[in-house]
Amino acid sequence: MEKQNDFITELNGVKGSTFKVRIRQRCPFTGETFKISKSFKTRKQAESYKKITLAEILQGTFNQNKKGELTLADLIDLYLKELGHNFRRSKLGAYKLIKDTKLAKKRIDSLSTQDLIRHGKERQLPKFKTLKNGTVKELPGAGGSTMNAEFSYIGTVLKWAKAEQYAVNETLITESRRALEMNYLIHDGVERSRRPSQDELDRLINYFEVIRPERNIPLGILIRFAVGTGLRLGEILRLEWKELNEANKTIWIRDRKDPRQKVGKDNEIALIWQTGYDTFEILMAQKGKHPELVFPYSGDTVSSVFPRAVRRLGIEDLHFHDLRHEFCSRMVEYGWTIPKIQVNSGHKDLRSMQRYMNMVSKNLHEEKPKNWISLG
Repeated sequence: MEKQNDFITELNGVKGSTFKVRIRQRCPFTGETFKISKSFKTRKQAESYKKITLAEILQGTFNQNKKGELTLADLIDLYLKELGHNFRRSKLGAYKLIKDTKLAKKRIDSLSTQDLIRHGKERQLPKFKTLKNGTVKELPGAGGSTMNAEFSYIGTVLKWAKAEQYAVNETLITESRRALEMNYLIHDGVERSRRPSQDELDRLINYFEVIRPERNIPLGILIRFAVGTGLRLGEILRLEWKELNEANKTIWIRDRKDPRQKVGKDNEIALIWQTGYDTFEILMAQKGKHPELVFPYSGDTVSSVFPRAVRRLGIEDLHFHDLRHEFCSRMVEYGWTIPKIQVNSGHKDLRSMQRYMNMVSKNLHEEKPKNWISLG
């Protein structure tokens, strides 16, 4: 039995209902008349396809050869095959995670806001991991900042797919943001203001150099170097001896993180002493230990070992990345200007430096001279 409803026919069979979209529409720009017939398992999918297809025909952008039957996982694979060589490990990891979700099994031509909301709610649920000793550990679900980035990654793939003539709604993420916010699924990241005290740094360094000196990775040295340079962990672990200029006490950082440029953003930083750690001396003490990389260690290992040490020492809520912020804070206190700090830290956006600008304003006060005279 058939039920006709505005381009969509409901077909009731033995296995349930299917929904067939039948469109006969003339393009006002080219004069071409398109005849389209496509079946879907749900009315939502059919409605979404009908809406997108009619809009594209009327706008003159419809291409009947476009592929819309791919899943989101298939589309991500094609996207990464084309452009993945430009991405860092964290972004590749995010796409791998997305591919393992229920959302990734959806057809790209029928993705909807409701699909995104369902995906977000599933990602918010806690996960459970069985440890080697048999105990079950509860892991928190994804937070709003993580989901914000995840949806942005999906949106990037959809925009790329549209340019490649796939049948997608490239503005789906933008159109859905209000609904995602109303469901408390996304929000901007909360800016951290955690600064380690010198006592906390000393205790961590002592832990890695005295209490647990058997570690293969010299984390005490990495802590000093991170506070002394403001470099990200990944940037520290990529430093090469060939980039060092001993005469100028500088070193080149290659492929620094930049939201507008994925690779090739290089700059030279000064190996300074003003934070209390002489980074040139720290670096020169490593000379002769490794031929190419200054610190040829695993970022995953550092990211695993550091928080364990923090917990064992009873230090509250300290991340390795906070050492980068500590560098900026110390340099403001030393008297460096924000642009001067940015040379070493690599921050490109002044908004990300706002917290340090607030620190500068506190340091603008000078003691009023005794012979000072008011002008009015």
